[in-house]
Amino acid sequence: MKRAKIIFALILALCMVFTLCACGAKEETKAPAADEAPTKVIELTYAHMNTTDNTSGIYAQWFCDRLTELTNGEIVVTVYPNNELGSIQEQAEMIAAGTIDLHHSTWGGLSVLMPEIEWMDTPYLFASVEDAVKFSDITTSPIMQEVNEKLIETANIRVLNCIYSGARQLTCNKPIYSPADLAGVKIRAIPSDVYVTAVEGMGAIPVAIDWADTPTALATGVADGQENPPVSIFTASLQDSQKYMMDTKHIMAIGPTVMNETTYQSLSPEHQAAVDQAAYETWEKFTASNIEAEEQYTQKLIDAGMIFITEAEGLDKAAFKASVDAKVAETYARYADQYAALAEWLGY
Repeated sequence: MKRAKIIFALILALCMVFTLCACGAKEETKAPAADEAPTKVIELTYAHMNTTDNTSGIYAQWFCDRLTELTNGEIVVTVYPNNELGSIQEQAEMIAAGTIDLHHSTWGGLSVLMPEIEWMDTPYLFASVEDAVKFSDITTSPIMQEVNEKLIETANIRVLNCIYSGARQLTCNKPIYSPADLAGVKIRAIPSDVYVTAVEGMGAIPVAIDWADTPTALATGVADGQENPPVSIFTASLQDSQKYMMDTKHIMAIGPTVMNETTYQSLSPEHQAAVDQAAYETWEKFTASNIEAEEQYTQKLIDAGMIFITEAEGLDKAAFKASVDAKVAETYARYADQYAALAEWLGY
């Protein structure tokens, strides 16, 4: 009997050991296999010319955050705003070389890579905001798609979207009503031929100055005025040195966002799809936002003390358009086919 009790005790002890071992295996975290290692985070860079509180600056950060969200954190983008990495021409060269991965600018700013794209910043190109937005939709605009293919081939950059960033307005430290009033007046222009032509066509002396240097140039008298959408004017505090804003709406700005093509092709199909989706969602969101912001920021400038001169106050918009159109016809006859194709597609 005693021997039976000892055997029973041994069996009971062994059962307890097995039970404890089984419980321990259930709670143990299994080490991941080598092929299950966490995906390495892809780090990209995005550079642009705008301040972080400008709608285009906000847009850039929103796009990058959305891309990170869509890839579950597998792509992370560092943003360098306000020309921190160089002028817009330098950033254009950097995006083509792959020194940076993402960038937004103007067509004129990118023309250092492919000069013929500057025509898309031609003044008085669109009859309405609606036409500018229609043209900017890269998913449906055949002209935009053709330009994209050429940029991929010749400059190694891909157009992800084109955001309507507002109608460019003339500002000056004196009232301007017609091209004659700009005789001898120095107006800052984006350092690009098409913008220089626009300023010349308006009757002024163009002074090519990078955007980051523009507030100082206006404050010190290097330039008497400039031209930009209201949101850019306000967020750069140009109302501190500019008393008047003229409702010229001479360029309905379409800002392209581009990506280095080598970087794009290095991504997996899933990541490429995420880039495309983030770009389209951003186009929808910020095109609508910028249209709404245009009126809001115009009012902010007025509230800050700027005098807004419209046709009701005597602005001769027809004279500005006629003067600029004449200069464009003289300077850019080589783009006649592009202008004709755009006019036909938009039904002009």
